[in-house]
Amino acid sequence: MAMLASSASAQTDPISFTLTNETEYTLTHLYISLPSTDQWEEDIFGDDVLAPGDTFEISIDDGLDECVYDIRADFEDGDSIQIGSVDFCELDGSDLVVSE
Repeated sequence: MAMLASSASAQTDPISFTLTNETEYTLTHLYISLPSTDQWEEDIFGDDVLAPGDTFEISIDDGLDECVYDIRADFEDGDSIQIGSVDFCELDGSDLVVSE
């Protein structure tokens, strides 16, 4: 089973963080959504993927209204993980690690 762990106020400024894939599977999609909805926003990766051991710089500059979001990561083997209530305001400038 994979886990997301982060190391690291209301936010409307752009945020950025480094995503690291410490699993043995390629991460193919990354989604965020507000905890109050069951709909995921569009894939943050677009056409990119994140191979095992690689990092990906993520910047979100769409005027986030809230700090707290849910994250879903999908892998090439069909598995996905979700982590609820990630505080993007605290995450800004730090690392988010996907690990088994």
